[in-house]
Formats: sequence, C-alpha cells, structure tokens
Amino acid sequence: MPEFRVDQAPSNDAGGGWILVNARILVGLIGAIACFSWLFVMLGTSIFIPFADLEGVATGAAHLSFLAGCCTALLACWKFSDWFSSHRVAQVCCAAVFTFVGCAGLSFYELAASWYGAFGFALGCGFSLVYTLYGEYICLFFKTDVKPYIVGIFAASVLMCTGILFAGPDTSFVFAIIFPAIAIVAYIVAMALLRIDKAEAVKAKVSDKRSQVVWRSYLATATSGMALGFALGCILSTQSAQSGVFVLIEVALLVTCIGLLIDSLHKNVANETATMRLFLPFSAVVVFPLLFVQEEIRFVFAVLLLCGAIFPTTCSLSAICRHVVLCDLSAIRAFSFGRLISFGGVALGMVISFAGFSESAVEQFGSTATTLSVILFMALVIFSASFVMTEDNYPDKSRFKQAEAKANAGEEEPVLVAGPGTPIRRIASEQGEQSEAEGGDETRLTRPGIFYLKCEAVAERYDLSNRQKEVLVMLAKGRNAEYITEKLVISSHTAKAHIYNIYQKTGVHSRQELMNLVEETEVDVSNSD
Repeated sequence: MPEFRVDQAPSNDAGGGWILVNARILVGLIGAIACFSWLFVMLGTSIFIPFADLEGVATGAAHLSFLAGCCTALLACWKFSDWFSSHRVAQVCCAAVFTFVGCAGLSFYELAASWYGAFGFALGCGFSLVYTLYGEYICLFFKTDVKPYIVGIFAASVLMCTGILFAGPDTSFVFAIIFPAIAIVAYIVAMALLRIDKAEAVKAKVSDKRSQVVWRSYLATATSGMALGFALGCILSTQSAQSGVFVLIEVALLVTCIGLLIDSLHKNVANETATMRLFLPFSAVVVFPLLFVQEEIRFVFAVLLLCGAIFPTTCSLSAICRHVVLCDLSAIRAFSFGRLISFGGVALGMVISFAGFSESAVEQFGSTATTLSVILFMALVIFSASFVMTEDNYPDKSRFKQAEAKANAGEEEPVLVAGPGTPIRRIASEQGEQSEAEGGDETRLTRPGIFYLKCEAVAERYDLSNRQKEVLVMLAKGRNAEYITEKLVISSHTAKAHIYNIYQKTGVHSRQELMNLVEETEVDVSNSD
C-alpha cells in the first residue's frame, strides 16, 4: 500500500517564506483559493443565480437555501466524521454530483422560487463537502503556521471575485462556475499526488476528549458569522451584482485582507481574542446609523461591517485549524463543527437582514422592518459581548498548561498528552517512567543530560511538534520505525510520516545524518540541571 506523504510547508520564520510551498501542495492551495472564491461569489453576489432578477424572492431563497445546504453537509460531516475520514474519495465524488446538479439547475430560465431554493441547497451541500476536505488539507500541510495562508487565500479569492465582476452580466455565470470546477479537480489531483486518501484520522471519541474549545469560542464564531451575514444581506437587498458599488466592496475587502496578511506575517496584533473584543462594540457602532441614514448610502455602513467581520472570521478559521494540529484532533470532525457554527451565524444574520432591508419587507412594513432588524441584531451582539469579552475564548498555551498540570496531578483521562512547548527532557522522562513500569529498557531516559538538551535545542530550532520531539529522541538514539511504532502505539504509516516530517524540517536525509545533527549541536551545559 502506498504511504501517505506529508510535504511540510515551511514555517513563517523569515516573515515572507510562507509562500514557498512544495509544488504538489501548491495544487491544493490553488484549489482552496477557488473554493473560497466560490463561497464569496455565492454569498456576496447573485452571479450564481443569473435569472433571479426576474423574481426578487428567488434571490433570497437561493442564498438561504445555499446556507441550509452548507449547514446540512457540515452537520453530516461532523456526525459521521469517522466514515468521511476513511472515504475521502466518496466524499469528493458526492461533492461533484451535488455541485453539478446545483449549477445546472440555477442556470435554467424563469424557475419558481422553490426550485431556486432546491438547486441552491444542492450547491451548498456540494460546497461544504469540498470545503471540509480543504479544511483538513490546510491542517495537514500548513500545521500551526496557518494564519498567513488563510488570510492569503482570502485575499487571492477576493481578487478572483473582483475579476468576475468585470466579466459582464451575460458571461459572469459561466466564469463563476469555473471556481467549483477548479476546487474539485484540484483536490482530486492533490489527493492523487499526496495520497491524502491514505491519511489516518483520529477517531471521533478520541478527538472530542482532546478538544479544548469552549462554548464561548463557538459563541464568538457564531456572532462574527452573524455580522458577516447581516452585512451581506443588506448589500444583496439594496445593490445590483453588476453595479460599481460591488467593485468598491471588493476593493475594500482586498485592502482589508492585505492588511491582515501583513499583520500576520509580522506582529500578529490582530489575534483571535483582540479582534473579538474590538469587533463586537465596533459592529454595534457601525450598524446603529442604519436607522437614520438615507437608503442610498446604507451600503457604506454594510461594507464597514463586512470588512470588520473579516478580522474575527479569518482568526476563528485559523484558530480551529491550529487547534486541530496542537491537540491532534480529527480534522474533518473539528473543522466541520466549527464551520457549522459559523455558517449558522451567517444564516441567522442574513435572515435578520433580509427581514429588514429586502424590497418586499419594506413595502409591507415600511421603515419599521428596518428598525426592528437593526435593534434585534444589536441586541444579539450585546448579548454575545457579555459572555465573549469576559476572558480569552480560544485555546492558547495557558490552557494547554492547565491541561498538562491536570495530567501531572494524576487526573483520569487528561485532555492533552502534552502541551505545546513541553521540554523534551520532560517528554523523555515520562517515556522512561512508563517504560520502567513496564519493565522495558528505556529507564535511562529518566536521567536528563546533555543528550536531551541537544535534542531539545534541535526541536526548538526546527519547530518540531511534541510528537515529533518524542520521535526525534528515539531516532537520535538509533531506533527504527518499527521500534517507534511499538513504543508510541501508533501505526507504521503514522510513524513514517513523523519521521519524514522531521527529515523535511531539519533538512537531513537519513537517521545517521539526524544523529550527527544532534551530536554536533552545541548547548549550554549549565541548563542541564
């Protein structure tokens, strides 16, 4: 059976080398850009509904049905994550079928609103099945250094959407359906090149025990999604997809994403907690003027809200991907549930916005509909802020240290095996204590010395994960893959994947070269106590 190959993307040490990925990984990166472009075009414009202008209700029905399809597919991926993790080929085939049905159906002329909704639902199912696969792809190949890639994908996707807007109303739909085609084909190619279908996944029960995401984090994700949906609903209700306003919107989004990208490559000031604490009051301040301004300039405040929502949206997406890697979770399960919460928030925000700004709502209820819509949105934001802003919501190093302390105290079923940054001597010591209890031959690992200081220096220099630290110790002692498989109770494919990643990060090509690297590493002996 062919091995699952993991080509590690470089870490963001130089502040600019993040884009220098392996050529095979670049295929998947292009597919991810197409996937997000597909999402942005579908949610932010009516290009995927070329004849929706003939019936205003059809536009809202297709958008909301698309979100319903997204949530349904994400729920299925979460509920049956063990099956999907073992049948990626079947998942991408189902995605292709749903996508073809949705795109073909939405291209028909003068359909009833119910049919627009049905085909929008199918398109949403197809999107989320592909979206989940790319979420796993990002977790597999970009590891914890994921935020620059996420923001870069957002920026490239917005740029692609801007190009679609210049295609004209007669050809924009034809160009738009290229995005799902590229997303699906690129994943199939990447899967064949990297053998992603052979990757072993963590079981659902194990993943849930390891997860450190708290409910406030999901509330923050849902709130940022709601703000995103509210802004999109306002824009869709008041603007034409081919108007110059949409070009301005795309430019504003592109500038925002570029700013986020620069920040993520340098100081990373816009982290998860900071953006949520600033965004919640910002969203309330931006939305409040919608009660008073003229209808012609409402889109300005909607664009401000949309650009502001990009900050917590990208942060929450990168946070869940980092968390999957740090806690060794099931990528499909954790990613699909986190995105389910986000898309549920987008759907709620869009419903509230359509109820207040759509032409039919204004004709029937007048300005009262807009007033109630804005007040309801602000009330939900304030309610969320009362919980989200009280403390940090995303899993960070302090929370990992708490979990590690619980494990050291002997509590049953510790959530994490080891927290990020655990000294390699402690990992080695824990291995030795376990081996001693089992009567094994690794009891000497309990005596920290220069060898472990050298291993720790190598691990820190090349940014090795905790599991890779464990493997490094054994490799540096001359152990082979079979020994590592037995001692760590993992499959041979997983052990070989860890060894391959260590070789890639350190730049060596054999176990002997790695042993030489550790031996030649200079350390301060005073740190060995």
